[in-house]
Amino acid sequence: MLSYFALITLVKLSGLLLPFIWFLVIANRRGRLYGILVVIALFIVSYINTYFSLPDLAYPAMIDNWLMWLIGGFIVVAVLKRFVYSPDAVAKRSEAAGNGFVGQLIQRFTGAFGWVGKAALAVILAVIVFIILGSVSSLITTMNPQPAVNSIKVDMNDDTKSAPMPVIKNSSETPVVNAPQTVSTDMNNSLNSFKNSNVYDLNHMRVQMYRGKMVYVAPVEFSGGFWRYIHYLKVPGYFRTDATDKNADPKFVAKPMRYTPSAYFNRDADRRINAHSLGYSMVGSTSQLEIDNHGTPYYVRTLAKPLSYLNRNYDYKHYKVAVLNTITGKVNVYSPNKVPKFIDIAVAPEFVTHEVSMFGKYRHGFWNATSFGGHSGVMKPTQAGTEGGDKLTPYAYKGRVYYFTGMTSVNEHQSSILGYTFVDARTNTLHYYREHGNVMTPERAIS
Repeated sequence: MLSYFALITLVKLSGLLLPFIWFLVIANRRGRLYGILVVIALFIVSYINTYFSLPDLAYPAMIDNWLMWLIGGFIVVAVLKRFVYSPDAVAKRSEAAGNGFVGQLIQRFTGAFGWVGKAALAVILAVIVFIILGSVSSLITTMNPQPAVNSIKVDMNDDTKSAPMPVIKNSSETPVVNAPQTVSTDMNNSLNSFKNSNVYDLNHMRVQMYRGKMVYVAPVEFSGGFWRYIHYLKVPGYFRTDATDKNADPKFVAKPMRYTPSAYFNRDADRRINAHSLGYSMVGSTSQLEIDNHGTPYYVRTLAKPLSYLNRNYDYKHYKVAVLNTITGKVNVYSPNKVPKFIDIAVAPEFVTHEVSMFGKYRHGFWNATSFGGHSGVMKPTQAGTEGGDKLTPYAYKGRVYYFTGMTSVNEHQSSILGYTFVDARTNTLHYYREHGNVMTPERAIS
């Protein structure tokens, strides 16, 4: 895995290539040696930073890094050329050779005060270039949401007759009724189910299908820092509980996992996935656990791709799904149509929330959603869910998990439901059903 981060660091530092070639041309033998040592030191520092900070590896962020090193490198070499390697600088150093150290220092900097100002101006201009690029990118991202909206796979329906409405028909087709907070409390109360439970914790959970039923799965994580991790090196397993039965008790499943988000160094699940995400952004705060029908645990994370360097809205069609085996540490990255069958949540709820919000607000264009437009059909998701910033409710329908939310008017004085969205958590297809009657409020829609 270290080689992946070495490659990423080389890509980031490749902006120094042209300035470094220029430096090799103008420098003397000793300068070239020092220059090589400086580049090696920069590589080591950048490698360590990349390894531990897990930066965004989407192409816009990588290009920003590349430009920073390119412009910064040219400025440094230009300054060196003027002050160190120009014929005038060499002559002045020879004339001042008889003076002491302090005298040489004063003569060099007082004589070159104007060039110091020019160097400072070059730095300021470089900063201005970055500010302009960032401002243009931000403006285009905000004012041109249509390509992102067009990338959403939408199934539009003019009524709700064919919608998988959240009406409890049987135990296999029902929305989540157990709130995450309640389930988390029950699971934490069951931590004494295994040995040394006091050194572990539960930090996150995910709804998914397991043998035809919707369940919550929550991994046990390390608690107590690095030295405790060094002592145990693996977590003992995960909890599983029925997401639709209020009387269900959490069950601890003993499946030792070496690769988790709370592990360190090369066994950190997020770090391993980050190493395979070049060109994409990792969505969500951390990877989420999913299990196959045999109970084998995997960490899953959605990898989103910005549309372009200037338009940094997500492309909701061309994303990837990273899957990490918690036992072997192997990472596989899949296209949406090649995700393994046991993966129910290929798109993270944070990804879906942003997608639904973009669909509701901008499907008729940017200007329509502003105060200058007519606000025709502008909607927003209701705040009545359990995931994705309290906007989405997981819902089981025909063996699939759907993220459900009602769509209401952006007018704060209106609370009626305009329609419903069901997003297939596996295929990321957004099904929209228009509501004609005044039949539901956001709270009743998921009750």
